[in-house]
Amino acid sequence: MNELQAITAQLYMVDGVLQEGAVPGLLAQQAATRPARGRERDYLFVHLTLTGSLADTANLSQHLLTLISQKYYQTGGSVTAALRGAVLEANQQLLRHNLSVKGQAREGAITCSVFHQGELFTLQAGESTALFGRNFGIERMPPQPPAQLTPLGRSASLDIRYYHHRAQVGDMLLLADPRISHLPTDDFQEVLVESSVERGMAELVTILDGESARLLLVEFSSDAPPELPDVTPPTAVTPTTVADPQPRREAAVAATAVAAATTAERKPQPKRAQPVRQQPVPPAKDGMVDREVVERHARQAGAQAALGASRFTAWLADLLARLRPPQTTPAEETVSWTWAALIAIVIPILVAAVVTSVYVTREQSRELAEMKVQIAQELSLADAAGTDAEARQHYAAVLLLAEQVNTELRPGDAEVGRMQAIARTQLDQLEGVTRLTAVPLYQYSEGTDLQAVALREGSSGGIFTLDAGSGSVYEHETDQSYLNLTTATPQRILFTTQTIGSHVVGRMVDFFWRPQGFAVQREGLAVLDAAGALLAYQPGLAGTYAVPLDLSVDWVNPVAVTSFGERLYILDTGVGQIWRYFPDGENFVANLDGRVVTLNEDADLANAVDFDIYSEDGSLVIVYNDGRIRYYDTRNGRVEWDENILLANGLVTPLVNPTSVEIVGRGLNATIYIADAGNGRIVQVSRPTGQVLAQYRATGDHGAELFTGMTDFAIAELPLRVFVSKGDTLYSATLR
Repeated sequence: MNELQAITAQLYMVDGVLQEGAVPGLLAQQAATRPARGRERDYLFVHLTLTGSLADTANLSQHLLTLISQKYYQTGGSVTAALRGAVLEANQQLLRHNLSVKGQAREGAITCSVFHQGELFTLQAGESTALFGRNFGIERMPPQPPAQLTPLGRSASLDIRYYHHRAQVGDMLLLADPRISHLPTDDFQEVLVESSVERGMAELVTILDGESARLLLVEFSSDAPPELPDVTPPTAVTPTTVADPQPRREAAVAATAVAAATTAERKPQPKRAQPVRQQPVPPAKDGMVDREVVERHARQAGAQAALGASRFTAWLADLLARLRPPQTTPAEETVSWTWAALIAIVIPILVAAVVTSVYVTREQSRELAEMKVQIAQELSLADAAGTDAEARQHYAAVLLLAEQVNTELRPGDAEVGRMQAIARTQLDQLEGVTRLTAVPLYQYSEGTDLQAVALREGSSGGIFTLDAGSGSVYEHETDQSYLNLTTATPQRILFTTQTIGSHVVGRMVDFFWRPQGFAVQREGLAVLDAAGALLAYQPGLAGTYAVPLDLSVDWVNPVAVTSFGERLYILDTGVGQIWRYFPDGENFVANLDGRVVTLNEDADLANAVDFDIYSEDGSLVIVYNDGRIRYYDTRNGRVEWDENILLANGLVTPLVNPTSVEIVGRGLNATIYIADAGNGRIVQVSRPTGQVLAQYRATGDHGAELFTGMTDFAIAELPLRVFVSKGDTLYSATLR
């Protein structure tokens, strides 16, 4: 059978007039230099549209096309997963661009198609459209306008649409401009059904009379037209500035013939059944782990166990030989009987120990092999899943099984670690997660229980931690980036039972950095003491003082503290209130008329775990131990948005056991960060709307989620740096 060829042509029209030069936002490319395994014969077609004029978005469009191409061709595994990862990466890049610029945000629509071994895989996001023509008709992608469209660059997650076709001779693909989506499908009959690139382009010029559009047309043919020149594979493109479109005087179409992969039969997909341990492993597919590899590792493990047992047996035989002394005289005959009795008792015990050890080792090796088989099955099922939700379930099962292997059978197994990394990467792409690089910044002594962390604002650096285990507050001196400690050990600045003036320090529950203001003459760390005082530490003076707080006898269980307009706010879950204190010089007083913050009756502060107040308008965010979140307008006490808004605006998995919340930044750049300790992530949310902007995770030892079980965090932006307290360790995490 002749190789199937992909013949491409591009068309650029403005108000019905053909344009010359490069067509921005379109890409037709074969494999780049040294692609990933399985990508050598793939061909990538992309149609990208961004809001704004083409002249203003040309460089950004070209940058995103280059990113998609590089990401796809450098990623192994299945075509769909690699293509999805490339689009999600471009979405993250565009989202970061929108968050970093002060001008107009750019949103987009995209269609990506890959021609792989005679099959066509297509992925769409946003208000994109494409047409696939065969001899019996035209299939429109999507068939109807979707009920929900998330443009590229608006959210960390996307509503992605998938399509699959087996390409045959004479089939045609049109990646169309969203501006012509109003045209009926039947209008393209002469372009896509029993047509060719040359005839199709001529028909498109007629159809688009008076329209503006950028189009990429692909014909699948057994032979390239002889009149079209052969072209060498295009190299990776670099961003270039596109000039304003100029009309061309003569209608002419440039088509490119590119060699495509052969139309080999596709491998059968594994059945979507729930896996069992004895179920046969599906065939190896797109880089997945096959059964032969897993069984070979199991046999190697069994052989190593047997070799270890044989060495132990040899050592035992040598030991018994040494235990039995030579009988040289009759006087030693009695002693020899004693040795014989001792040996008769010891030998069965040692043999039983050896046999038991061998059986235990063999059983562990067998169980490990079965677990690897099951993990491989879950990966294969995830790769063949028809929906993101189904794939997400299988990838999550892989992570659970891998964690079980690391904790119960063999920590750090290389093969399990590799499959775990594959599942984590795919799951991150499905959920729009950005993976951070984390390192232990400082590890405290055993028994430390870090509960809070805060940064010293300004240019001097410095990190503060609160250890609930010993009842101490520590100060770490750092450079301006906060990432490098300048002293080997932290300084303990406060501790329980310490005497400050006439006040004896009690249980310290929370702290925050208190900047200089009208009432506060010097900036410093403010620590809430459950004994009824605010402890102030001023690093420049290395001094501390205690400010007694009025009516603290009414407190029951204060858990968090923050400030707004130099006023002090204390969350007390014991009475279900937020206490308010007003500044009076360096002291605070309680005003009976405004002693508590008034919220709706459903505030349920008894189950709250943390809160923060926006420094410009006093709006309030509260997180709860059951995963709820409420954002209040304190002027009227109404809820502006909650966890349901998050789930409708990019949050795939609900919050589980949130432990901390923080509002960072001012004005349009102010965002909310939430520590989701149950899911091992930090979620970034738009403050006024509840739109999920990003999700961050970090990897710990043996592939564990480092943020799982975290108690608190602190954020430094531009660039992003995250400092997390967990157990006896303070971690720093940065973007890769």
